[in-house]
Amino acid sequence: MRAQQARPFPWIKPERNSPVPMQTQIARWLEQLIVSGSLRAGDRLPAEVALVERLGVSRVTVRLAMDDLVARGLVTRSHGKGSFVSPAMVQHDILSEQGFFDILLAKAPRPEARLIAFEPAVPPRKVADLFGLPPGQKAMRLDRLSSSAGRPIVLAATWLTPDAASLSPADIEAMSTAAVHSVLLRHPIASSTSAIGAELAGATVARCLGVGARSAVLVLTRTRFDAQGRVREHNRFTVDPSAYEFIFSTKGDVSVSAELRAVAA
Repeated sequence: MRAQQARPFPWIKPERNSPVPMQTQIARWLEQLIVSGSLRAGDRLPAEVALVERLGVSRVTVRLAMDDLVARGLVTRSHGKGSFVSPAMVQHDILSEQGFFDILLAKAPRPEARLIAFEPAVPPRKVADLFGLPPGQKAMRLDRLSSSAGRPIVLAATWLTPDAASLSPADIEAMSTAAVHSVLLRHPIASSTSAIGAELAGATVARCLGVGARSAVLVLTRTRFDAQGRVREHNRFTVDPSAYEFIFSTKGDVSVSAELRAVAA
C-alpha cells in the first residue's frame, strides 16, 4: 500500500465549544479530504496516535471518528498496517464472460496482478479427480494476488492441467487464464461451473489480503471446461468483500433464478 504523501497534511483544529461533537468534526474533515480528492483511494491516513497528538483530542474521540468512516465504507482498517482510504468497490457480474483478471484491469483503480507461484505440484485429491490424474501426478499450480489502488483484494489459487508445464512464468504473468488456454495451450474454454460461499479468513489469507484473522471473506470456486467437456482448470478465488462484490444481471423478462441456473451451464 502507498505510504502517506510527502505533501503537507491539511490539519484542522477542532472547535471545543461547537455544538458539533469533536468526533463528528474529525470525521467530516477527513470525509471532505476524501471526497475532494486530497486523499485518494489507497492513501494511508495518519495513525491514531498522530491524530490524538495533532488534534489535541482523546484516543476515544479519534476512534469514534474512524469507526464512523469505516462504517460508511470511506475508510478501511488493515490489521497491523493502519487505516486507508477505501478503493472504489469493484463489481463482478457473475454472469459475465469476463474473468477476475480482465474485470480487475477494466474496473479497479490502479490495478495490479502479482504472480506468487507458478510451479508443478501434486494437487488435492478433488482436483486430481477433476483432471483424471492418478495419485501423485503433478499438475500446475498458479497463484496470483490482485490489488486495487495498492490494496490487495483477490487471492487466486488456480490448478491447470499438466500440459501447462510447457509454459514459463513470463508466458502467463500478464495474461488471464482464459487467454492462456486459448492462445498458448490451444484449447479454448467453452463452459464453466461456479459456486459462491463465505468463510472466515485463515492465517495465510489474512496475511495476503491484509485483513484481520478470522475476518469474513467471500470465496468463489470455479471449474472450466473445453469444448470436449474436459476439465482444464480449477480456481479458488478468495475476495475481500469490503472492496469486491458479486452482482447478478438479468436480461428482459428472464428471472433471477433462471440466470443463476445459467451460471452452472
